[in-house]
Amino acid sequence: MNRVKTIFICIIASFVMSGFLNPIGLISEPMSRALAIPLTEAVARFGYFTVGVFIGYLISYFIFDFIRLRTSVILGYGLQMLAVAGLFLSENDAAMKLFLFVIGILASIQVCGASTLVSLLWQGKPRQTMLIGQDAAFNGGGIFFTSLTTWFIASGFHWGATYALVAIVTLIIALVASVTDLEGASRDHNELKGPTEWNPRILAVGGSVAFFMLSKISIFIWAPLYVEQALDVGIVQAGSILTNIFVGAFFGSLLGTYIVSRIRVEYFLITMLIVGAASLGSILSLADFQLVLIIGYFLGASIGATFNAYTSFGLSFVLNPTHKNVAYLLIAGGIGSAFAPWSSSQVVEVFGEIKFVLGLCLFIQCLVLLSVICLIVCSWYLKKRQTRIVS
Repeated sequence: MNRVKTIFICIIASFVMSGFLNPIGLISEPMSRALAIPLTEAVARFGYFTVGVFIGYLISYFIFDFIRLRTSVILGYGLQMLAVAGLFLSENDAAMKLFLFVIGILASIQVCGASTLVSLLWQGKPRQTMLIGQDAAFNGGGIFFTSLTTWFIASGFHWGATYALVAIVTLIIALVASVTDLEGASRDHNELKGPTEWNPRILAVGGSVAFFMLSKISIFIWAPLYVEQALDVGIVQAGSILTNIFVGAFFGSLLGTYIVSRIRVEYFLITMLIVGAASLGSILSLADFQLVLIIGYFLGASIGATFNAYTSFGLSFVLNPTHKNVAYLLIAGGIGSAFAPWSSSQVVEVFGEIKFVLGLCLFIQCLVLLSVICLIVCSWYLKKRQTRIVS
């Protein structure tokens, strides 16, 4: 039973992060109206959340050397619930930014802790399967929270209503963690403390992850607004593209969980990146709303399982991954996520059209695909060379 509760905590952490991150593109417009600020400023304000996510990943690199996982989960989710309450009730601009920053820090620490538990409890293909299972939870949260956010907006609720619901979920996790022995679940595996292996390949994967997440989060933020403007539909209809992306992402990550248990994760990663680039290019070139909605499923399926497939890909380059390896990859992704709201809003400010920022995302995805292929070729060459030396 303890193992089941541990799995629940590992999976639900991604669900919570999804609730905070994925509705940003839908929340931004009602937020800008409620606060009487420009849309680009509303989007940029969520940069405090994504910067907080990045800082939280940095803290995660060290914190589990000093604090028990169980303590960090209970304390982290408890504080997160209070921060959401503060955000919901705050009318002060500086306080609102501070609460978004704090929520980002706490959410990312919990995600790193969950991924660390996965790396300790499972090895090889089961680890790959669980990591992509976390992606399924993230994408399932995307379906749930974006659909709910669209309904909240249509019904005239407060722009932060979705975050209030996420706070209830954090309370449930804290209660479950209070009766779960997280350290005991991983007692038979690698200890949290211990030497950490580094090599140029895992470091290079981190750089590639940063650019991928910059593109991914920018797509989540601007895709609904692009559809609204380019195809001349309402925000509620435009929100359907984001819902479709997460429906595709959810089923894509479920399929990915099955596939990576049978093939090498790098082949799965390349396939998803190719499909993602082709789907995004199609959305940018089409003028048919219904067709764009259909392609949204493919775009979602392609990017849905990619981040944790990336994590699994990076961890495959070290023999015994520790929380510092996991934290490094999350920090790299956090860098891309942190810069996405600000940098993408600057592109829109300069060029005046949302299409330019999505075109830049397409270019970045092509570069990311090239980097993964180079890493695979390099790894193959090094293994072949090592075999020759041994023989």
